[in-house]
Amino acid sequence: MCLGLFALNAWICRELFTAEFLNNLSSNDGAFISIARFFRDHGTGGGWFPWFNAGMPIENAYQPLLPSLGAIASWLSGWPIARAFHFVLALAYCCGPPGLALFAWGMSRSLFAAFAAGLTFSLTSPAAWLIPALRVGFEGHWGALRLYNLIHYAEDPHNLALALTPFALFFLFRAMTAGGPLNFAGAVLFSASVVAVNAFGAVDVAIGGACLALVYGRRAAAALSGVGVAAYCLISPWLPPSLIERMRHDQWGARGYIKSGLAAALGMAVALGCFAALWYFGRRLKSPFERFAILFGFWMLLIPLAGFVANVSIVPQPWRFQLELELAACLLLACVCARIPWRAVTVAALCLVGIRQAVVFRQFAQSLVTPIDITRTIEYKVDRWIGENLPGRRSLIAGDPEYLFNVFSDSPQMAAAHEPTAPNFTQLVAIFAIYTGLNAGDHDAEYSVLWLKAFGNAAVYVAGEKSREYYHAIAHPHKFDGLLPVLWHDEDDTVFGVPARSASLAHVVPVSAIPSRQPIHGLDVDPIRPYVAALDDPSLPLAEMTWRGTSGIRIRAPMKRGQAVSVQINYAPGWRARVSGREIPVRKDGIGLVALEPGCDGDCEIDMEYGPTAETWVCRGLSVMSILALGLILVRAVRVRAVRVRAVRVRAVRVRVVRG
Repeated sequence: MCLGLFALNAWICRELFTAEFLNNLSSNDGAFISIARFFRDHGTGGGWFPWFNAGMPIENAYQPLLPSLGAIASWLSGWPIARAFHFVLALAYCCGPPGLALFAWGMSRSLFAAFAAGLTFSLTSPAAWLIPALRVGFEGHWGALRLYNLIHYAEDPHNLALALTPFALFFLFRAMTAGGPLNFAGAVLFSASVVAVNAFGAVDVAIGGACLALVYGRRAAAALSGVGVAAYCLISPWLPPSLIERMRHDQWGARGYIKSGLAAALGMAVALGCFAALWYFGRRLKSPFERFAILFGFWMLLIPLAGFVANVSIVPQPWRFQLELELAACLLLACVCARIPWRAVTVAALCLVGIRQAVVFRQFAQSLVTPIDITRTIEYKVDRWIGENLPGRRSLIAGDPEYLFNVFSDSPQMAAAHEPTAPNFTQLVAIFAIYTGLNAGDHDAEYSVLWLKAFGNAAVYVAGEKSREYYHAIAHPHKFDGLLPVLWHDEDDTVFGVPARSASLAHVVPVSAIPSRQPIHGLDVDPIRPYVAALDDPSLPLAEMTWRGTSGIRIRAPMKRGQAVSVQINYAPGWRARVSGREIPVRKDGIGLVALEPGCDGDCEIDMEYGPTAETWVCRGLSVMSILALGLILVRAVRVRAVRVRAVRVRAVRVRVVRG
């Protein structure tokens, strides 16, 4: 049955298995592919990711599992990274319904319920039934919303998390009811994997695990706690407490604000009261599967419905839980189908409707999964020109091309439009000011150039009104005309140069020129005026900066005492610097970049290296301990099984001897 469900979904989305670039360039698909390429070419890169947002720790780029799988697929197959990445996405899409069927069978022990859950998840869209705004294309309420989210919006990690969640719940259920080391290890590994994909998966597993614990009682809660602690320890190097705090700080982005006040508190109290009533009266149901489906479905339906219908955020970004609504609704439909007495008739009806739906989904997939010749796109033209003509130089690439830029180039970006955990808030403020020019008036171009120079950009890409680029991110595309030199122009797209004395991201400046306070907003450019003036001062010596790998930097410059070195890379606690073997302080300036005071008088050579912090070492230690514990558990399980098998064989020999 699971193989059949996998084959059905593979038939629906078969173009995705071989596609390299898709007609979804307005999505952030390219950003995920870029991270996968970094993993393939550089591994973890020593911990620093220099490509996006003026540099960041690698764990801030995104949770690692999906890019890692794409990198492994490319390395093993030799395929281009984009094709390998989409192959992994196709597998994830096809594994979701079999996983849901496996979980439904595990809890209900009913192949009929499992078949109903897997088939409805494959060929229906309950979220589109309930929420008209989600109905896509001519299919209306029959539309393939899960596939549409994957391709059109590039909800790539979210879809992989959705595919892995049923497996995590299956092993959690097994660990709670049957126990055993293999079930515990499976629960830990799959729960950790879901969280290592994206934050929405973490919410899914947390709510699902809590509902299972409510169904099975205190022992189940103890098992859930053990699995949760072990799973977090396992992946803690990629999700340290500091990153969790950053995510907590930024979690209400993407329209995910939360309403507060008496009305919101009353609403949450009502929701908790309804959930408590469902749990209390649901205990009368004999089937644990039905009790779980009701409890799990309550939250997974309430979260997105409250967001779409009442504009209320129970959790951050509730609108994006539409996929979880589909998963939970299919479990509820399976419970209903399992209570229908005429199962043969029901199976026949499901299959007949399924045939029609499979054809509809297949036709929709053919129109949606449309490979393109990337070389004919304006995004490719912009990215290739900047990558080939400004190698190693940072640029602000606005709109679609920034997603794809690092698929083709190793050069850094000021943005990359992938900012959920970008570490430097001032960098985000600067981008907002450049893009919108909000309240800047006649100073829009002046302020934008100041920010571009402060963050070490060699160029800025601007899409004109007639550009094929989708977003047209810079609201006033002509503000640089006559102010900045044109480096490249094609169709209605322009790359402007940002004049600079040096191509380096390291600069010798007076200590007094280092920005000393954080700007209040994008129009507060007073802290950066002296700094930019120092960058343009011809009397100051030039600094040469070279990368050693992706996490090491060497800076050479003639200096005098009282001068500092500004490095236009985001500060993070892991940066260390040495001069002639002597460690020097690395501090954060007012706009979030690295500032060094080496105390040199004459030729100066500074070696910078990004490495693990105390928090990183603690998390690595916890991860190693978790791996060793899981290894010991599995070894013990194998030994116990071997002893049991040996005992059975000895017993069988004794029986034969006695009978003989």
